[in-house]
Amino acid sequence: MINPIRFGGIASGLDTESLVKQLVAAEKSKVNKITQQRIFKTWQQEQFNSINKSTANFIIESRKKLELTRTTSNGSLLPGSYQNMSWVNKATSSNESSFSVTATAAASPGSYDISVENLAEGVTLASANKVEVGNIGALANSGNSNITININSDGSGNFTPLELLASDSMSEAAKKISDATGLNVKFDEGSKRFFMSTSTTGEKAIIEFGTDQVTQDFFADIQFTDVPTIGPAIIKGTNAEIKFQGATIAYESNNINILGIDISLKSAAPGVTEKLNVSTDIDGAIDKIKEFVDEYNKLVDTMNVKINEKQYRDFKPLTDEQKSDMNEEDIKLWEQKAKSGLLRGDSSISSMLGTMRSGLYESVNDMVLNDVTGEYVPVAGTTSSLHEFGITTGNYRDNGKLTIDENKLRKALIDNPDKVIKTLFKSSDIKEETINSTDSGDVRTAKLATNAARRKDSGVFTRLYDDMITGMKSIVDKSGPGEDATLLRSVKSTILIDFVTRGSKSILDKDLLDISKSIDRENERLTQVEQRYWNKFTALESAMQKMNNQSSWLSQQFGGGMQ
Repeated sequence: MINPIRFGGIASGLDTESLVKQLVAAEKSKVNKITQQRIFKTWQQEQFNSINKSTANFIIESRKKLELTRTTSNGSLLPGSYQNMSWVNKATSSNESSFSVTATAAASPGSYDISVENLAEGVTLASANKVEVGNIGALANSGNSNITININSDGSGNFTPLELLASDSMSEAAKKISDATGLNVKFDEGSKRFFMSTSTTGEKAIIEFGTDQVTQDFFADIQFTDVPTIGPAIIKGTNAEIKFQGATIAYESNNINILGIDISLKSAAPGVTEKLNVSTDIDGAIDKIKEFVDEYNKLVDTMNVKINEKQYRDFKPLTDEQKSDMNEEDIKLWEQKAKSGLLRGDSSISSMLGTMRSGLYESVNDMVLNDVTGEYVPVAGTTSSLHEFGITTGNYRDNGKLTIDENKLRKALIDNPDKVIKTLFKSSDIKEETINSTDSGDVRTAKLATNAARRKDSGVFTRLYDDMITGMKSIVDKSGPGEDATLLRSVKSTILIDFVTRGSKSILDKDLLDISKSIDRENERLTQVEQRYWNKFTALESAMQKMNNQSSWLSQQFGGGMQ
């Protein structure tokens, strides 16, 4: 609706516009309070989302640094992930020109004998002489016609005929062969030669040619002199072969893993025995654990600050009108106070911190399934705890922060490095059960028992990740994912499933929607109030105009009678 043009104060001399604004301003206090509530809730939402963003980044970055990157499709750590970490052990080669070596956490410290008998190779072919023609039709045996050749890379004897056009250039023909077979095929214009190779090495790396005359003539024309022409037309790669601790072992690749030791073969020296040594990298392990604890403590500090932050109740969010009367520095200082303490005592963050802290105290036990009862039970003698290695929670006021007794940790790593790493980073192979609202009491009880066993079977820091993810879900329920949905899914792809299933509306989203509706209703009421004031002033102006007209007429009458 278009507001009518209003003219005020013509008859009365009043500043009607100013008067109406003042009267409406008195009525506007309610909408200002509701608007402040909306700002308050929006700030809360931003701070909740910031906590989740910090937590997600901690999980992602720490996993990357610890090399705990092998996860299931939904983001849970795969069982045995910790055994692939390369910073627990260090390895050395007695002859770097023959082989280089690194060790994972699964490797056992010790000295090992190795001799590199043979390197793995793929199949490589090249034109023996220049191919000085412009297209397929110009080849000697093509007769300026299209040709159909047979070639594959699986050795099955089953060929999909590949047509090469007479107009195809050498480069176009090479690309067609490459696309059809998966082989690496290129034609180099500079040297005028074809190059073909398998993408893998070992005996399973194969190039197979059809024995038909057209195929044989084509590869003869492009100078592939190694193509067999009698019997099975197959060329295979060769396997790598090593002697390790006296055992002869073949591999399809030159990059191999044995007993948790990664070995990169570089050159063969049959019969020459070399040494590789594996030892625990005590300093490296301590540095990694300290780095994790430091970053974890920073995150806990962030959460503790938020739930203990002082709240300044006299500093309400500023309205636009209030901001218009202030300079930028004053606005900044005011809002710092107004934003303080918005998450003070929040139950979601407090609960997350409490669960994380209690999880740090819980021991770790290897759990196995009892075939008779169908329940998971602890393996005797496998219990271990964080405090055994000198890692403990600090003062209760720190609410979950960790401290490290480096001397005690060092001794534990020297005495039993596998126990330390397993206690900290082991991921359980017990599958996590999803609790559904439709589950019967017995089913729910069984699932809870399985999840409890899984928790007991998980390393302390792995369990910490799970507790953080559970806490993040609780915060999402309260404030939504904000702009960080993709980041949260990078932590665990299913983290938002329950939230989306419930309609993708958080508690704060619903509050903000209700507040916006209240503001709309209040603004509509203010429009009506303003119109009523204008109606009253318009009536006043009309009455004043009539009175002025009457007064003027009377003056004229009296003036005329006196003449």
